[in-house]
Amino acid sequence: MPLMSASQRWLIVLGVASVGLYVGVLAWAFENQSYNVWGSMLIAPVLVAINAVLIWRVGRREEDRWIVGLMGVGFVLKMLGSVARYFTVFVVYSGVGDATGYNNYAAVYYKLWRQGLFFFEPSSKVGTQNLELITTAVYTVIGPAPLAGFLVFACFAFWGCYLLYRAFRVALPQGQHRFYAGLVFLMPSLLFWPSSIGKEAWLMLWVGAMALGIAKFFRAEPHAWPLLLLGAGGTALVRPHITVLLVAGMLVAQMFRPVRGQAIGAVSKAFGVLILVGGMAILTTQSADFLGIDDLSSQTVMDQIDWASGQTQTGGSSFTPVPLTNPLGVPAAIITLLFRPFPWEAGSPALLLQSLEGLFLVWLCFRQRSRLRQVPRLMRTNPYVTFAVVYALAFIIAFAGFANFGILARQRTLMLPFFLVLLALPKPGESAPQMTTTASRASRAMAHT
Repeated sequence: MPLMSASQRWLIVLGVASVGLYVGVLAWAFENQSYNVWGSMLIAPVLVAINAVLIWRVGRREEDRWIVGLMGVGFVLKMLGSVARYFTVFVVYSGVGDATGYNNYAAVYYKLWRQGLFFFEPSSKVGTQNLELITTAVYTVIGPAPLAGFLVFACFAFWGCYLLYRAFRVALPQGQHRFYAGLVFLMPSLLFWPSSIGKEAWLMLWVGAMALGIAKFFRAEPHAWPLLLLGAGGTALVRPHITVLLVAGMLVAQMFRPVRGQAIGAVSKAFGVLILVGGMAILTTQSADFLGIDDLSSQTVMDQIDWASGQTQTGGSSFTPVPLTNPLGVPAAIITLLFRPFPWEAGSPALLLQSLEGLFLVWLCFRQRSRLRQVPRLMRTNPYVTFAVVYALAFIIAFAGFANFGILARQRTLMLPFFLVLLALPKPGESAPQMTTTASRASRAMAHT
């Protein structure tokens, strides 16, 4: 039996010492801290073990082993980001935040759920109530530990980022997949904001599922429709208007999708458009009910958006947005949603970090300008690029009236991964392969027979 090297012996000693220290701290927490602390200390290693196994399993199918290592680093940083988010909400802001409301609700009702009594009080705020129920379901498993709850929701968002990465690989196999993966797994805003008990972390998971379903749909790959339905259902639970934006982007991309003159391709394209139009009609009606709009006239919708925007014009992070009725409204909205606050506009350490990320994005846009110039051309050949552009623009217009940098920083995490697609396009002259249609696959199959 070969002897262990000195480095191996030191690793074993360090491992044993770490476990001993952890057990000692846990024993102290049992005696001196609440379940939120010692319960989270028990749950966190289980979450790490489960996610390590999942990363290992998906990594077995990943051709680029570098991505697996990046996922491991991204997961560790995501957990740290979740702890920082918890500290911000419950220590810096003394529990003032949406997460506190979800935690308080779930801490009351999880006991009934464990007894099989799934009781809940109807509410006019459907999205908020559904997130309360989701949080209660999580607490039914882990108990009333908000810190552990933050970690669970951070895991939701982490796997949403993975699904977004997979969508990029499916849709743009010649794209800069390492560059895109590094951005979606390591961008500070994606590590921090969707890492708490809240809608953004939940939505990130299902937006990722829907993005992968859309990429597979355009490539005529299996499992597209289950992913689309799961993604639409998961997002519609808390924000059906986000679902509408996603489906609208997919609908526009399907309408302008090339068919290369094949009759069966034209029929398939028209059939897809009809299905998406029907889905849009249903989702739009549901969104109107969700937002409390009695009719879908443009004036009523604009009134509701103006009201929602006015609700954000409070606090130290408020600013005055440029209205979309102004000719500079859309360019100003794009700059605001992507790059602001600028450093001189940041009123807190969190927003200062956000402003530095905005400057980093400005630099990335300059550095990747040759790829951005390809966007109009690739929109004619690759429907996923069209979808990413349309969804990002629709999202920017929908949130253009929001007048609080803190709220925008949190909300734009659901749009940012699609903008990042445009920064990771294939090199100029190395065109992305056109999306394979069902018709072209069928014709090739017939040719072989």
